Amino acid sequence: MKTPSKPLDPTTHALRDDLALALRAAAFHDFSEGVCNHFSVAVDDSRFLLNPRGLHWSEIQADDILLVDADGAVLEGRHDVEPSALFIHAAVHRIAGHKVVLHTHMPYASCLTLTEAGAIDPLLSQNALRFMDRIAVDRTYNGLALDHSEGERIAPCGTRTSPSWATTV
Repeated sequence: MKTPSKPLDPTTHALRDDLALALRAAAFHDFSEGVCNHFSVAVDDSRFLLNPRGLHWSEIQADDILLVDADGAVLEGRHDVEPSALFIHAAVHRIAGHKVVLHTHMPYASCLTLTEAGAIDPLLSQNALRFMDRIAVDRTYNGLALDHSEGERIAPCGTRTSPSWATTV
C-alpha cells in the first residue's frame, strides 16, 4: 500500500462510498460470478477507484476500494489489484473516456457465452427479438486480459450505455 501525499478529497470519499454500495447492490441482483468482476470510477484523467482482488461484491465496504493509477500502482488501499481488471478498466477510462465502468457476469449472459453460436437465436423464442441488434458478441476473445492489449481492444465498444441497466436482468 502506498499512502497518498495528501488526504483524499470529500468527493473521492463519496465516490468510494457509492462504488461500494453499487457493488453490494449488484451482488444482491446476482450480477457477479465469484470474484472475477470489477467496477471502477474515474477520479481524474490518471486515477480511478476500483474494487480489489479476491473480495466478493457482497463483502465490499468503502475502505476496501482502491485508488489506483493507470499503471496499476495502488495509491490508497490495503488490498491487491486484480491485473485483468486493471488492464481492462484503465483502457476503457483512457480510450473511451467513460467515467464509470461496470464489468459484470450476469447469469444469463454467462449462459449465452456457452452456446455454440454465442448469440441469441430469435427462432427459439419471440421474446429474444427484444435483443435483436442490441447486443455485441465478441468472437475474438483471447482469454484473460494479462496486458494492456485486451483492454485497448475492447475499449472502443459500447458507445450506448443508457439502456444497459434495463437489459441486464
